[in-house]
Amino acid sequence: MTEIPGSLTAATPFGGQDRAWAAKARAAAAAFWVRAFFMAAEHAPGAVMAARGALCRGAFRCSNSLRRGTRANSRRVLGPGASARQVDALARQILSSFYLACCDIGRSFSASREQLFARVEAIEGDEHYQAARAAGKGLIVVTAHMGSFEVGMAALRDRERAKIHVVFRRDPFERFERLRSGLRRRLGVEEAPVDDGWTVWMRLRDALLADEVIVLQGDRVMHGQKGEPVPFLGGTIRLPAGPVKMALATGAPILPIFSVRTRDGKVRLFVEPAIRVEPVDAGASATGTARPHPALLEWAAVLERYVRAYPDQWLMIQPALCEDVEASR
Repeated sequence: MTEIPGSLTAATPFGGQDRAWAAKARAAAAAFWVRAFFMAAEHAPGAVMAARGALCRGAFRCSNSLRRGTRANSRRVLGPGASARQVDALARQILSSFYLACCDIGRSFSASREQLFARVEAIEGDEHYQAARAAGKGLIVVTAHMGSFEVGMAALRDRERAKIHVVFRRDPFERFERLRSGLRRRLGVEEAPVDDGWTVWMRLRDALLADEVIVLQGDRVMHGQKGEPVPFLGGTIRLPAGPVKMALATGAPILPIFSVRTRDGKVRLFVEPAIRVEPVDAGASATGTARPHPALLEWAAVLERYVRAYPDQWLMIQPALCEDVEASR
């Protein structure tokens, strides 16, 4: 979810207090609408789904930041030869998919693990999961902001008997965070908030050494994470270096798993072959030195393949590539 700052620093003495009050008012309004949306998605999902077209059209028309972000990502996926009409069409589809994902989150708050797992249409590549777990060195599952994360977690919990740890960043909206934490408790997964600093990474290292599983979204660098720039969609994207670092420290393989929404609202899971992480020379590492680690480049290539295959389901509504982030400033 997009963060909304609680206050603004005045650029000049005059008007600073007015800007601070305006920022607080926006934050309060955003908190109100987020609570209202997820409450409606949980208790009146039909009405929320019926409003999708009108709300998405209105948001795209009225929000400069939404148009800028979704258009930038659409241009990257479609390439320089795409027309403005094609770019806008994909941008609107991305926004619609983002809305559907928010509806899924709201519906998931009151769902059981069995109800979530029932939405899985198929799992492709389960043999890759079995091969990765056979090593007995723990497992690092990397996924992307696609499809339904909650349904994917239910499927993983159904498949896995060891502890599962989800790496995330606490949301500023307390009610949303309470509901999400309650859902994870019902799914039987452990929370690993990056807000806790370096101690959480020590706990995750110990979990991998105990042959447990950690899950994180690897297509975006969260606050509190370190990222490295890698080639992506004709430009550069910063991807989290944490999975490669933990793999180097523990010997655990990295397993890409993607959740893709089908036309009838089900979810299809794709399990890719594991990425084996080997030590390299000092000039190529996952610590921000001369070159990205080959394993990080391999993950970026897999991620790019899925983004190109399912561009409307990559739920990035802000500019994703470094060049576009810089241009938007």
